[in-house]
Amino acid sequence: MLLKPVHPSEEMILVGIGVSPGIARGPVHISTAVFEVPEAEEISPEGVAGERERLRQALDTTRQQLEVMRDRIALEVGTKDADIFDAHLLMLEDRSVLDEVFARLEHPPQKAEGAFYGVMSRYVETLRRIGDEYLRERTVDIEDVARRVVRNLRGTQPEQIPGEAHVLLCTELTPSDTAVLDRGTVLGFATEGGSHTSHSTIMARSMGIPAVVGLPDITARFHTGQDALLDGYQGLLIINPSAETLANYAVTRRKKAALERHLREMVELPAETCDGRRIILAANIEFESEMAEVKAWGAEGVGLYRTEFLFLNRPSLPSEDEQAANYTRIARAAGSEGAIIRTLDVGGDKLHSIHGSLTEANPFLGWRGIRVSLKRRQLFKTQLRAILRASAAGKVRVMFPMISGLEELREARATLQECREELRAEGIPFDETMETGAMIEVPSAALMADSLAREVDFFSIGTNDLIQYALAVDRGNDMVADLYQPCHPGILKLLVHISDAARRAGIWTGVCGEMAGDIQLTPLLVGLGFHELSMSTPQLPMVKYAIRKLPAERCARLVQDVLLLGETAKIRDRCRDVALQYYSELFVS
Repeated sequence: MLLKPVHPSEEMILVGIGVSPGIARGPVHISTAVFEVPEAEEISPEGVAGERERLRQALDTTRQQLEVMRDRIALEVGTKDADIFDAHLLMLEDRSVLDEVFARLEHPPQKAEGAFYGVMSRYVETLRRIGDEYLRERTVDIEDVARRVVRNLRGTQPEQIPGEAHVLLCTELTPSDTAVLDRGTVLGFATEGGSHTSHSTIMARSMGIPAVVGLPDITARFHTGQDALLDGYQGLLIINPSAETLANYAVTRRKKAALERHLREMVELPAETCDGRRIILAANIEFESEMAEVKAWGAEGVGLYRTEFLFLNRPSLPSEDEQAANYTRIARAAGSEGAIIRTLDVGGDKLHSIHGSLTEANPFLGWRGIRVSLKRRQLFKTQLRAILRASAAGKVRVMFPMISGLEELREARATLQECREELRAEGIPFDETMETGAMIEVPSAALMADSLAREVDFFSIGTNDLIQYALAVDRGNDMVADLYQPCHPGILKLLVHISDAARRAGIWTGVCGEMAGDIQLTPLLVGLGFHELSMSTPQLPMVKYAIRKLPAERCARLVQDVLLLGETAKIRDRCRDVALQYYSELFVS
């Protein structure tokens, strides 16, 4: 039962990260669910057989629960989000993991809870050390499955959520927690941890539930029953909102609803500046099931297909035929601009089938991306052959990640040429003119863009890693995350250098990092002359709206202006000023 606060108190505003748009108001419910991490509990050798059977039953129960959730989400939201649970199911079938768990049950003899969670925790810690942010965030998925299995071993029931409408505050929400939320009663949620690209927040956006993450200690500071207003646009949690705040938000809701209708209406229109400059808007995807959303949001193609998810959470590597079939379906479903397929961009520590176990002191600077591909040539050739085969069915481009110098790029292109010659000899068709590109995400590549541009057909700038490497900042580290600044003068100069080098070489340049979807920076990217911007699908309508409002000539002048500024804050403010001048309605608050 939700209770109203006995005594009114002053309004309190907390600022987090808005990850799912919308505004919700209602009484708070504090989730009290706490997961107790199981320790290794030794038993007699005679008890091992029973523990093995208990674990098998828990795995079966977990599998059934995940299948129910998958089917429910597929029915209510769509297959894109339901596929998250297919990945969870694969974790339960990973023979290398299960063999390790069953071996641990016996040496020393111990209860199933500790053995299973101990193995899964080791995989979680390995993922957390990986430089790629998307892969680090998948640790939540592994923990979600691990905790569910442990709960089934213990026979514990999930926390009961109230039947009345409320705003949920909790430490974290796993994908399975999010899947069982009742949209009729959970008006919105706020969590202490989380990120914009976690599966929980992706699902929240699909389910239409406003959400804010990154609000430390909210479960300790507040109590069930307090009045709350949640702003998923600006990332605000307002406890005990005043009458003035509520009145302002009533107006905001009406404006947001009108704007969202307008954005929906312009999905089919081109991304063209008001003075005639055309820019391609594409989508970043991880799974094939996202193609329906790519079409729905008006993307003209796939600007970044992260192929590593075909390789993870499985006991063996995907075959050439399996990859070719997947890439072919992507190519056929992509828009007029086709699909840019990035070759494997994952650390060697995740490819157990080719390297067993690998520990690196600093995986950010270690064996990942093109470095793995060039050292594991057959793995690389299998993927390249599959991509070439897909190019016969639709427009496909191939892109090499983490290029740091000319030698790597030439070696990758030589391997691609070998694959072309093999397919010709075998009589297998492919697109002889398929474009080849390099991701510019390592500072050395940015600095020698003139040389690299002569070797490829296009550049795609991975701004997330480029900024982190150039500024020596891990934005996942709270101690230095504030130093991650896309508007840093050094970053601006690198972007100008890359753009100019590409233009001189006669090749086109795209941006596939988070900068591409930031409407405050759209004037800067237009002014830099980039041909394509690729982003997560929900960002597409607002970026398109912004581009259609902007004059390209004014954006070019903005770039010249900010190059004279030497401070990050001044550059950011100047970009925002131009954005507000031409599409202030997108910043309604």
